[in-house]
Amino acid sequence: ASPPGTSPQSPPHLPASLWRHRDFVLYWVGQTVDQFGSQVSWLAVPLLAISLLHASSFQVAALSAASSLPVLLVGLPAGAVADRVRRRPLMIVCALGCAAAMGSIPLADGVGHLTLAQLYAVVFVVGALAVAFDAAAGAVPPLLVDNDRLVDANGKLNVARGLAELAGPSAGGVLVGVVGAARAVTVDAFSYVFSAATLALMRLREPRRMEAGDRSSGRETDSGRRFRDEIADGVRIVVRQPLLRTIAVAGGVTTFLLAGVSSLWLLYVIKTLHWSVRAAGLVYGLSLIGGVAGGVVARRVIERAGVGRAVIGGSLLSAPLEAVTPLAPSGPAGQWLVAAAFTVLTCAGMIAQTATTTVRQLACPLDLLGRVGATNRFLTQGLRFLGPLGAGALATWWGLRPALLLFATLTVLQAAIYALSPFRSLRTLADVRPGPDVACKNSDA
Repeated sequence: ASPPGTSPQSPPHLPASLWRHRDFVLYWVGQTVDQFGSQVSWLAVPLLAISLLHASSFQVAALSAASSLPVLLVGLPAGAVADRVRRRPLMIVCALGCAAAMGSIPLADGVGHLTLAQLYAVVFVVGALAVAFDAAAGAVPPLLVDNDRLVDANGKLNVARGLAELAGPSAGGVLVGVVGAARAVTVDAFSYVFSAATLALMRLREPRRMEAGDRSSGRETDSGRRFRDEIADGVRIVVRQPLLRTIAVAGGVTTFLLAGVSSLWLLYVIKTLHWSVRAAGLVYGLSLIGGVAGGVVARRVIERAGVGRAVIGGSLLSAPLEAVTPLAPSGPAGQWLVAAAFTVLTCAGMIAQTATTTVRQLACPLDLLGRVGATNRFLTQGLRFLGPLGAGALATWWGLRPALLLFATLTVLQAAIYALSPFRSLRTLADVRPGPDVACKNSDA
């Protein structure tokens, strides 16, 4: 049997490049298409509600909330389910369920019976299925490649996400203009079918899952463990394991602050800096190139700088680069300055994210990855709701620019949290040790 936290298959003849690894390429292509389709719907569904169903601002905001609520309502149970069953069949079922839900939108529109209630139901169902899909997907890279290739795999998967975020909204805008918002959603439905097909074609070998018993320790019992105790196992290891705890706390704080920054950013650049909506969109789009670049160079940066330095260094850049917007002059010079700052920021952020994702996969036993990932998402999503509320209240009381500058500056807390944790002495990924109480062999924590 493989030690906890290592790949149970560790293929003996992995090709020199992951681009020649059949299963990885299938997974990468499937996820790229899936995320591209989701980005199209991210734009098309609200536009459909506004243009066809004449939704109010509150109703559009409620649509966004309906897509986010499943993380809070079913996120933790979904993680436990993902650790109970084989992951690939679960992901296929979730992808096909999303395809059916999204496909119902153009069908209902075609017969003239599309309603806001259906849109709410669809985005909630898709959100819930996506939560389960993501809980299972977190364990796929360790099943596909051995530990030495894990950071490379995560970097390439982050490139896929960056490409989808870069091209998806633009393509969605073109599709909405050409075929209409409802038909544009069809692209997302087909992207889910494509994702399910690539998953079905993979030869992913998973370890036998215990039908009952203590999955975290390997001891089977006649009665099995109660579902809520399995959920508690995921929370417990995040609390006890120093690296996992650091990632969760830093991620939660950063999500709260960046959600606040994002809620004020567009309002600030349009009202205070007098940018056009087109200029704001171009600046945002240019910055996404940094995310793609970060995914490409992540492995080399992490290997040369060390894991801890890559994470702490990337986090340190956040505060000064986020603060560029409230300090930038108006006009084209300010736009280029913000675009450059955000490009560097997204590049550094993608490198740090690749490192922390890999650390989490190595520090957590494979049969707990679904629950650990769900615990992280539950924490960050909850704080994502609170960030805009705090930033909005502060902006009302203190002013838009001071509030944006304060929230941007406070992102330095992310670097402080990592610097005061075992990450400060974490040099290589080989130093990461799985288990609830052990961080890394070089750590004094």
